[in-house]
Amino acid sequence: MNEKLSRTIKLFLLWGLFYIAAQLVCFVLWRAFKNDEIMKWSLLFGLALIIFVYFKKHYVKLSFGHIDRRLVWPAVGMAVLIASAFVLAEMSAITLFDLDHLFPEKTEFQHETLEHLFVGIAGILNGCVLAPIAEEIGFRGILLEGLLKSRCRPWLAIFISALVFALAHGFVVIKFVCTLLFGMIIGWLYWRTESIIPCILMHIGNNSLSAIDISNQPRAICWVIFVGSILLLALGLWWYRKKCKFVNEFN
Repeated sequence: MNEKLSRTIKLFLLWGLFYIAAQLVCFVLWRAFKNDEIMKWSLLFGLALIIFVYFKKHYVKLSFGHIDRRLVWPAVGMAVLIASAFVLAEMSAITLFDLDHLFPEKTEFQHETLEHLFVGIAGILNGCVLAPIAEEIGFRGILLEGLLKSRCRPWLAIFISALVFALAHGFVVIKFVCTLLFGMIIGWLYWRTESIIPCILMHIGNNSLSAIDISNQPRAICWVIFVGSILLLALGLWWYRKKCKFVNEFN
């Protein structure tokens, strides 16, 4: 095992321990006080601390990478566009192909997750802002970056980081597949731009829009949403491929 890969594994495991510890503290506090707000605010503090430490110590670099400074705002818009298109494509596909009936645990998982993530100021900040930033630090800023610098083939590195990312989000079948695809898209974005910023924006957009429910829409509308979102997703990825000056510094 080369030195770069060894350091990557150590940093990622350390990040994972911090992330799990933050959640364990929340659980202990909830068990002690039976108060959701205390749990949410303690998690907020834990996530904020992880983010501060990893950026302060420069374990993860916060830069625009290969994104032209004149295209920063279009890049921000395209990251949000990709996130929005992915969420809409996921939701419309689940509705069109009756995936909730094939894997009914998906509905229960979504309900329980959204109930805790998107209630109150602390819940929204945790689920929509801090958790995405903290996860991008770990899965893209540390794991994927380290794999790429360890001479791992780009698509293999992207797949490995996406697989670990999906496994960390649970074993509900549909959720796992969607998270794996999301991880590969966002991993490609990181490889292409060598910047964690669009990845963070895309992850924030994805989590913020995940409460969308189109299951009651007519099938014709769902088909329009599905096809349109796939086209928008392709447009966003094409834009990054076309506009970012790609320099393969990893290999």
